[in-house]
Amino acid sequence: MGMGPLNDAASAVESAAALEAAAGAGAVVSAAAVAVVPSAGGSYAVLQCGEDSEYVRQKYSGYFTVFRALLEEDGESWRVYRAVRGELPTDAEAAGFDGFVISGSCADAHGDEPWILDLVDLTRRLHAAGKRFLGVCFGHQILCRALGGRTGRSTKGWDIGVSCIHPTAAAARLFAPLKLPVHMPVIEFHQDEVWELPPTAEVLARSDKTSVEMFRLGDRVMGVQGHPEYSKDILMSIADRLLRHNHILDCQVDVAKASFDVRQPDKELWKKVCRGFLKGRLPSQQQQQQQAVAL
Repeated sequence: MGMGPLNDAASAVESAAALEAAAGAGAVVSAAAVAVVPSAGGSYAVLQCGEDSEYVRQKYSGYFTVFRALLEEDGESWRVYRAVRGELPTDAEAAGFDGFVISGSCADAHGDEPWILDLVDLTRRLHAAGKRFLGVCFGHQILCRALGGRTGRSTKGWDIGVSCIHPTAAAARLFAPLKLPVHMPVIEFHQDEVWELPPTAEVLARSDKTSVEMFRLGDRVMGVQGHPEYSKDILMSIADRLLRHNHILDCQVDVAKASFDVRQPDKELWKKVCRGFLKGRLPSQQQQQQQAVAL
């Protein structure tokens, strides 16, 4: 990951030009504007698509801190944009980032609120410019929608609690250095899902409830339907709030609580999976194909 300052600046200027071309008619970008952002250890941004709950704000200082605990490593630069409030990086700012994380949300990824449409448009432009993406829950669905797939309500209803997802052969190849287990427990909290993948995307994991638990598009886009960043207390604080507002039922909360008695989310494994993909540490599709031919 990290390049020297001069190389970082050059890369950022090239990225800005690509973003401008992808936008069709982007703003003029100055070299000074793009050269300040890069970090020797990599620069990343969280596009936060939901407001911080009072619980998460008081205990963790917000979801941005929760995501950094999952993904951040020494020497990196991280920034948050409140996408849910319409706050998104300009093309000049975006050029200085190596990758983007799109968070979960209580909104529908298939909705047409202005901020969602702006996020979809930005995602397309950044993807065209070659930026890396990790999408979580709502973010997973936004990536799908922005890049040519379809999302909507799950016919199986809410999925709340620790779910056991099953990696595909494609995931086993991609994450071969990690030696993925047959089951990858992760915390889930969703009622929407991916209906149809973008063209050329491939499924990386499935579960009994959800046919697309993970997917990737090339070497730079990965979506995860679950919440690798969550802990039990965060999940239950959300569940209790939704229960109070009659959005879910008592029995669903009971099932969520009981799921933690059966299995625990493998937080360390998910750290390696998410960091590895977002930061480009895994074999590319071309390298995997070459290895398969060699075997």
